[in-house]
Amino acid sequence: MSDQTTIIREIAEDVYKTLGSGFSEEVYDRAMQVGLRLAKIGYEGQKVVELKYKEHYVGEGYPDLVVHLGNEKLIVELKAISGELGASEEQQLRNYMTILKVQRGLLINFQQPGRKQGKTKLDIRELAL
Repeated sequence: MSDQTTIIREIAEDVYKTLGSGFSEEVYDRAMQVGLRLAKIGYEGQKVVELKYKEHYVGEGYPDLVVHLGNEKLIVELKAISGELGASEEQQLRNYMTILKVQRGLLINFQQPGRKQGKTKLDIRELAL
């Protein structure tokens, strides 16, 4: 964990502690944006990323948050799923990092209640290219 990501982690922990589980990803996204604004951290929410194949437009992606930490950017991808984060969620974040040429990202799951699990938790993973 780097010092620059500590504040993002603290905001996520506060959001989860305050709201708890059971809400949509959109609710946690909005709460994270409030936390970033209150901490006076610059960010872009739902930035449109053009996806190309052989220089031809083929679609769009929408990273949840592109956070500005001094001269560095950090992509924050949010989830609200009942299971554990897996390879597909990590790959989604890596794809955004590659397209936007950002070296680091955070994958945050505001875990939801499920049938087979007990207590929910906040799962934060830092990825680097």
